[in-house]
Amino acid sequence: MNNILSTEEFQLEIEWDLNSGIINSILNSNPIEGVANNIGGEVFFYQYDLDIPFNGEEKEVFEEGDVIYWKSPTDPKKFGILFMYGNTDYGDGTKPRTSSPGIKIGIIKDIKSISKISTGSILKLG
Repeated sequence: MNNILSTEEFQLEIEWDLNSGIINSILNSNPIEGVANNIGGEVFFYQYDLDIPFNGEEKEVFEEGDVIYWKSPTDPKKFGILFMYGNTDYGDGTKPRTSSPGIKIGIIKDIKSISKISTGSILKLG
């Protein structure tokens, strides 16, 4: 998989976190795509094929620009890729926070562009 997040309007470069214990599973997967949801502080898309087990690295508090692999705590077949750009409704106002644990897999330095991704846009990773 390459290191590009493509939207209908622009492309963003991702710096993969090579220290992540699951990054090889991400990099060895086929490009994935989904429909963007911008919920304020976070853009994400659901994925139903990328079932990578958690390995103990998961957490809920992240930094702006972090790219996160997320698994639903209620639906074992629902996964997501999250792009953090600010505080979320789940946070305490100090840092971005996910609704349930995830694993950091990379970073996007162009944080301002993440916030411009509209709900309903098609996102392609890879």
